[in-house]
Amino acid sequence: MIDNENQYPSFDLSYLNQVFQGNKEMIHQIIIMFVKQVPDYFNQMQECVLRADFSALHPLAHKAKSSIAMLGLKDMEAAVLEIEKKSKNGGEGALLENLVSRVLNDYNGISVQLEYLLQE
Repeated sequence: MIDNENQYPSFDLSYLNQVFQGNKEMIHQIIIMFVKQVPDYFNQMQECVLRADFSALHPLAHKAKSSIAMLGLKDMEAAVLEIEKKSKNGGEGALLENLVSRVLNDYNGISVQLEYLLQE
């Protein structure tokens, strides 16, 4: 069973531990999928912001949401939910730009922890 309570404070892997009954290999597979998929969503979000195509953020945020939730990344999940809601109508560009920047920065910090976790 992976215990991240002290080592990885930004994670809460209890959902994955529960679903996979502590199967470290299965949990690692989910984390590997997260590491492969989620950066693409965030990079595409960043491209949308650069193009000021804010309504295109909605489907990307929707796709990323469940992966983020599975890893118990509550703050990132809340920001992605906000992106999903605010981008539905394509408005609030400055807010969306800030939110996308925040989740990208959060992911960059978290990705280091994920890589470390996968090496254990």
